[in-house]
Amino acid sequence: MTVKELQKKQDEMFEIIRQHAQNAGLIKQKPIIEPIYDGVTDIEGYLASNPKIMWILKEPYDDFTQSGKYRGGDWYFTEHFKKKDVWKDETMWKVMIQINYAIRNGLKWKELDYIENNPNMADELRKIAYINVGKMPAGTTSPNNHIQECYKIWKDILFEQIKLYKPNVIIFGYTFELFAEDLGIIDKPVLTVSGQWFSNLYQKDNMILIDAFHPSRKGGEDGSHDYVTSIINAYKKAIEKK
Repeated sequence: MTVKELQKKQDEMFEIIRQHAQNAGLIKQKPIIEPIYDGVTDIEGYLASNPKIMWILKEPYDDFTQSGKYRGGDWYFTEHFKKKDVWKDETMWKVMIQINYAIRNGLKWKELDYIENNPNMADELRKIAYINVGKMPAGTTSPNNHIQECYKIWKDILFEQIKLYKPNVIIFGYTFELFAEDLGIIDKPVLTVSGQWFSNLYQKDNMILIDAFHPSRKGGEDGSHDYVTSIINAYKKAIEKK
């Protein structure tokens, strides 16, 4: 697929997401609630990447009313990630950047530089397919029953996004169990990389699937060593088995 073709299809996906939210009665006017759109920021960079990586996380969060209700939306991660120092907004994005950079450059934790010293590492966030299970504004925590309901609402869209972006690697941020049955995965993982933050490795239709914890729970850059290493090692083991 060319850059122009994927850009066109991604724009169409944004409209599909909005229409789906409208049909499901999720778009509200008081307070205003609109979808928050996910996908790929740097489409040319994504298509040129080896491997092409998709992250599937839980849901985005936005503003609240004075009474504590969710509100907001109608903005795009694909635009937000264009900010020069976007990685400063969320600790988890720094962790994700480290993992993507290590995988694509064959590095270990001790070989990784700090983003502050190598700002070009932040380009990795723009070269991934950044996908949320839920597409509407939410809070900073996602109870299991709520995120399961989000998956039911958005399942068809999520699988269309996987089909559209055709990733080589999907890293699930504590979302794998939602997808396992629909992916037809009933066997035990190919392997488990143990540690404080373990990662399970699966393989499906030439895709490497990594079942990991959510990156927001890993603390600061230095404190994320075990989490980053577990995912890097799971990917390396998958490559070795091919």
